[in-house]
Amino acid sequence: MLIEVLSDYPGSQLLRTEELIENHRRSAAAHASAVAELRLRHAASRRWWQWTKRLAQRRAARALEARAPVIDPGVHERRAKQEAGVDAEERLTRALEQLSDEWLVFRGYANRRGEIDHLLVGPAGIWAVEVKGRAVCVHVVGDHWSFEKFDRYGNLRGRGVLTDGGGRSWGRQVGEPAAELREFLASRGFDQPVRTAVAVLHERASLGTFDSSSVDVISIGTEYLMARIDTRTTSLDARSRDRIAALVRRDHAFHARRRRMRRGRSE
Repeated sequence: MLIEVLSDYPGSQLLRTEELIENHRRSAAAHASAVAELRLRHAASRRWWQWTKRLAQRRAARALEARAPVIDPGVHERRAKQEAGVDAEERLTRALEQLSDEWLVFRGYANRRGEIDHLLVGPAGIWAVEVKGRAVCVHVVGDHWSFEKFDRYGNLRGRGVLTDGGGRSWGRQVGEPAAELREFLASRGFDQPVRTAVAVLHERASLGTFDSSSVDVISIGTEYLMARIDTRTTSLDARSRDRIAALVRRDHAFHARRRRMRRGRSE
């Protein structure tokens, strides 16, 4: 199995969050040092009989202390989720290593409908895989994806929907860019299905209700996904695989340029 990284959005997100936390830590340390220094200056400048000055200096120190930088408590929770997501992607990459070198795995392919975490091109066809690192019980009814979250002792701790930042279900999150890719490849002479999968990789993840889905595979862990991927339901020869891979690179680069242009216009 060969790997080609087109982009590393999850890693970049985690890096930005870690930089935010580190910058806050430095600001908090600098502020605490400034408060301590102010208190020392006050102590050195006053005399025991200067009660009025002492009160004024105390108020000044408390005012400075109250201006300590505050970080959103949700940032640490966001970092934990991002770390779990990055870890899940690495776990899938390690599992894919059992595939032969006839397979090429693109990490971070993106088109106008979104990003595909792992895009596989190999003898058995094309697969788009969305990877999640959530400790939840997943329920799927049609295109409605939801979860229940339990603690280590089996106690229910929360419920919610499984969507991306744009409100799309996990199924649509992988299905829409996969459908866009299939249309692009068909327009270039390759009418190949792009099969879709959602892999939830966490030791406390499980699958609950499952009643129809737009994705081809929902896998808790990697074993079921790997069993489904390496089946010869489709046969792509080496020349076709190379041409499809070249089109994937070209399409990703095209949309990356468009995103940079849009960001440039908005600045």
